Amino acid sequence: MLTEKELKKLNRYQLLELLIIQTERADKLQICLENAESKLKEQEIKISSLGSIAEASLQVSGIFESAQHSADIYLSAAKNKAEEIEEEARKKAEQILAQAQEDARRIKGE
Repeated sequence: MLTEKELKKLNRYQLLELLIIQTERADKLQICLENAESKLKEQEIKISSLGSIAEASLQVSGIFESAQHSADIYLSAAKNKAEEIEEEARKKAEQILAQAQEDARRIKGE
């Protein structure tokens, strides 16, 4: 960059050329800045989207955990009911067998 003393020595034409060069440089830097900002916005959108995907994944995971818990409760209730039915059937079979044995003794006795 030129010093203040060197700038004072330049004529109008040279100053104008220098101004044009600096303006072109500023325009190029402005374009670079706009491109960088655009890329930054794209990255922010991607990061935001990834955050949303991660949140959705956690929510889906929560839904699966809840569904698994509900399935476990249902399965446990079904097993308990099956055990109750099995116990009732066993008792009824014992009653029928006892009744059949008593009927057989009575018939033999007659």
